[in-house]
Amino acid sequence: MAHPLSGLKGAEIANFVRWDGVPPPLSLIGRVEPHMQFCTVEEAKEYVVALTNKAKTLGEINSTISHYQEMFESAHTEESRALWLSELEKLKEWKNSDDFKQGNYPQGIDELILELIEWRAMVYAFQNVETINNPFKDSGFFAQWYLGAIYGVFTIIGKLVSKDKRDNSLRKLWALVSPLMLSNGACTKEEVDYIHSAMEIESGLFTNKNSKTLLFRNKLVSHNEAMPIVQWSDVDNDLRLLVRMWSLLVSWSSFGLFQPFRADEQAFLGLGSIFEIAEIKELKLKRQCYFKIVEGWSKCYAHSGIEDSGRGAFSTLSVTANIVHAI
Repeated sequence: MAHPLSGLKGAEIANFVRWDGVPPPLSLIGRVEPHMQFCTVEEAKEYVVALTNKAKTLGEINSTISHYQEMFESAHTEESRALWLSELEKLKEWKNSDDFKQGNYPQGIDELILELIEWRAMVYAFQNVETINNPFKDSGFFAQWYLGAIYGVFTIIGKLVSKDKRDNSLRKLWALVSPLMLSNGACTKEEVDYIHSAMEIESGLFTNKNSKTLLFRNKLVSHNEAMPIVQWSDVDNDLRLLVRMWSLLVSWSSFGLFQPFRADEQAFLGLGSIFEIAEIKELKLKRQCYFKIVEGWSKCYAHSGIEDSGRGAFSTLSVTANIVHAI
């Protein structure tokens, strides 16, 4: 069966890389000036996809190359053959490049956001389910896991809102692309103005004064200066805005992400000897509950909280069956 995107033409093919692309050249990242101009909307969309996409591992690259080769050989049209060959050559070139071999490329913003949500969803599940055993108190391993979750969440938030122009941050990508998104009708002026205000470096949300999350990150995670008090609800308040910004970028530039999170079975694998079956079932439900909360953030205007009619960053597949009765 051909890839579901094999029928795309022209500029739409560029969005194919959200599933199977490679990172942009290192020269494209960290050297973008604030006044950078795009020649076309499609060029801007390609740029967004390139900087948000998760980079493939060597194993994933080899597997994808094999798949592309099969699809190229079985393609029925010259257009499809050209598409598969183009993707195949691009992936081989990236695999053999010095940048890939030396790890000389950043994490994609998708990867950062999704891993942040994964960490928080697990913590949310354990926060909201009563269990007979309390391994976070009794087990050194679980205590270290929780500490790792804290450092993981706060470190990733710091990466996303980084002010350093060398970084592949959500803050930098939004500042660069949002004016074009606004002119293209992808978002409203009210919401863009609200987000711009929230991302102001000196007076916005992500400052030590206005964000307990960032204060904790800067004072304790990045430095051993102080131990400010922060609640997970404070994290959620900041994460809500980051998810919405990311969602606007993703939904504008691509088809979105389909089933991006780990399966519940994988997330809770190996915990059957510690928690009761009913407890694990409830933990899975609460984890999914948090994903639903995040999905809601992705679809709601940042300035008002009202639901946007757009689809958001998370894609779903629907199948429609047409039954034709023979006469």
